[in-house]
Amino acid sequence: MLVTLSPNKPTTETTMNITAPTVHLNGTSHKDLWAGYEAAYDAIRVAQEAFEKIEFNSRDYYVQNPLAWEKAREDRFEQRKALMDAEEYLLQHLLAIRRQTEI
Repeated sequence: MLVTLSPNKPTTETTMNITAPTVHLNGTSHKDLWAGYEAAYDAIRVAQEAFEKIEFNSRDYYVQNPLAWEKAREDRFEQRKALMDAEEYLLQHLLAIRRQTEI
């Protein structure tokens, strides 16, 4: 069965090193693997959109100390990167699962 990614999902591979599951008769079904990774991928995308909508302004930090805003920006960057890394991890699993079913 040929499975394609939904239009809202990129279809490029990266050099991210993952250990993807192998689809085989004695393992979890292709359908269940796909559904699980796809649901997680979609949830990460929703979380990223919600994260970006959070009001983030220096006026909420300057009263703490002169370095608070810069620290908050660094923290936010790290969390954005963590979400992006999780998205990439899940995407690479989806692509690996799809490759195993393209015959």
